[in-house]
Amino acid sequence: MSLGANWYRGQRHPIAADDWTEVLMSTGFARPSHFIDAARRSGHPAERLQISVTAPSDVVTLCAVAGEADYYTADVLRSRLIGSLNSAGPLIVVDLSKVTFFGVAGLRVLIDARSWAGHTGRRLRLVTGPRCVDRLLEVAGEVACFERVTSLADAVLNAA
Repeated sequence: MSLGANWYRGQRHPIAADDWTEVLMSTGFARPSHFIDAARRSGHPAERLQISVTAPSDVVTLCAVAGEADYYTADVLRSRLIGSLNSAGPLIVVDLSKVTFFGVAGLRVLIDARSWAGHTGRRLRLVTGPRCVDRLLEVAGEVACFERVTSLADAVLNAA
């Protein structure tokens, strides 16, 4: 039994640790979607982030990202994205339209990739769409000033 106060009902008595979920739910501080179950926390980063790198043409290299781009998966993203850029075409398109969570660590990987692309005479273009991606790019401002489009078709068709 934990010694937390049952303040949400105006009572002062210890409540069990299992009751904290009920406390949080009843007070509006948490929602079920914010809880991360133990299986997901313990999952390998490669299971939480899928990356596919293809070359649909000689001009475009496409890196499609799906899942969670966060602190735990940033190394997977970095190794696949930066590692594939040695053989990339003049335009690198990073498709983030299937990303479900986008954290600062994921943004840092994109900034590093943009820097690398700029040093080698390549351009980096992002396909955005999910609110989690757009919001972080907006908050980051000038630091995250990327060429962005909202659809993969626009990114690939306008490769020139």
